[in-house]
Amino acid sequence: MVYVLIVLGLAVVIAPLMSAMPSKSQRAKAALRDQARARNLQVSLRPLPAIPPRFRFASDDEFACYERRLSTPLHLAGRDDRFVSIDGEWSPTTGVSPAPKWLSALPPGAAFVAFSEQTVSIFWNEKEGLDGLNTLAQAIDSIE
Repeated sequence: MVYVLIVLGLAVVIAPLMSAMPSKSQRAKAALRDQARARNLQVSLRPLPAIPPRFRFASDDEFACYERRLSTPLHLAGRDDRFVSIDGEWSPTTGVSPAPKWLSALPPGAAFVAFSEQTVSIFWNEKEGLDGLNTLAQAIDSIE
């Protein structure tokens, strides 16, 4: 009887500690984000920007924003281009100009890309892991 009480007491103390430990998938995402930072990508967790209803974009995925500052020759005053991927097809959210070709090189989990004057932001679900990160970094490097 005493042993049962001791085991129960330990369980009461240890259970909250175990629930605070990160899961295997959480540790994998943290390691992936560390790799992204090593590649000069800034990672942030924020909601997707508003996507016009005409695209009928719906996803239950959680997205992280991978962002990189563009090199000085690529800075363009007043630029605010946004693209959304619907069934693997990239489309601009405003206007009718075609999407840049490098967007097709992004990993399958990439859903939204925003260009500002000095940065490119890619919202990605991170399901492809390190291979997807490599693909994403190569796509950003190929921006002309």
